[in-house]
Amino acid sequence: MPNPGITKPNTVENFMKAHATLRVGVDAVAALVNQLNLLSADIVKAAEANAKQQARTTILAADITAAMTTITITGSTSDLPFLFKQLEALNAKDTADLAALIQKWVDSH
Repeated sequence: MPNPGITKPNTVENFMKAHATLRVGVDAVAALVNQLNLLSADIVKAAEANAKQQARTTILAADITAAMTTITITGSTSDLPFLFKQLEALNAKDTADLAALIQKWVDSH
């Protein structure tokens, strides 16, 4: 049996239509469903790891909350094209601050 998704495409489509004034394409619904499934699976795995680290056999709400702070919500940091797009969106000051942070890291390693 395949892994179930976090939600049904119909539910996602209804949600998108309720929160947008534009029409919603089928491909947009499928893309969001896919991202929700990936994100949800990562959250569950991180929450499970936290529960195991605490020697528990039950995932609690606190594990979910903690997992939300440890995973990358908008794309993977190992996805270099995604990461570069994020960098391109920075303004000049933030780019300079990032360059300083990178230089500090390089100097310390």
